[in-house]
Amino acid sequence: MSEPKKQQLHISEVQPADSISITAMMGPKKVEIQATYAELTLEQIEFLNVNYGNHYLPIELITQEINGEEVVVSFEGQNSALKVVVVNPDGVFKFENILIRKTTLPPDKTFHLINAVSTLGVRYNRRRGVRVNVDTRMELEQGDSKFIILVREISYCGFSFINLTKTDIDASRPFILKLIERDGDKSFTVGKFIGKVHRVEEPENGNTIYGCVLAEKHEAQLQKYIAMKQMEALTGKKVFDDVQKISTSENWRQEVADALGRTLDD
Repeated sequence: MSEPKKQQLHISEVQPADSISITAMMGPKKVEIQATYAELTLEQIEFLNVNYGNHYLPIELITQEINGEEVVVSFEGQNSALKVVVVNPDGVFKFENILIRKTTLPPDKTFHLINAVSTLGVRYNRRRGVRVNVDTRMELEQGDSKFIILVREISYCGFSFINLTKTDIDASRPFILKLIERDGDKSFTVGKFIGKVHRVEEPENGNTIYGCVLAEKHEAQLQKYIAMKQMEALTGKKVFDDVQKISTSENWRQEVADALGRTLDD
């Protein structure tokens, strides 16, 4: 008999390896910003424990490029719109009623501090993840069959697509999505993700729309991809340029993951 799923997560239980994202307003747009657990000394952690108890979560400083300069993101005046989503092996959890402020501790550590009015994050419906439009041709594998599909939009928990291959896809069986990123004549494989058709919509202009869910184990990597696509939409420029065409080395997956990580540090 399987153990019941964890329904709540205390903010003090968030670990450095967990995926952390912030939903915030940047101008008129609502975006998900990927965050990284801050590296602090024991003395700095002790100071925070004394002053904030177990109501806080430290993350590395979040910046954005404005007119060629790195500027620290300010979350002031947006408190009612801020949410934090944490993905870990226990599931997806959402924290609301939070404050985020830039904090500096001696000797020279500056970071963003998330302070939670309510310390408990509740299990989050993963199908509510923010979606981005991609309209890109990708590949889908199901058993021995391969399909060319047009992915219309994607989130860290699901996506929709149109089947461009004449052979029908079996909606009752799982598949593997080969997520492809294109930039001009360059083509990059972001990764392979397990999914399953969740719903099939009536033909639109002769094309059947498939709505799919993706396996939970892919959430952390896909959150980074979604954050990258959102920043591209905001800045109007590609952030995947430092990845070469599909690598043939054994470490290609790590190379792509490292490239994605660098885009979050830029």
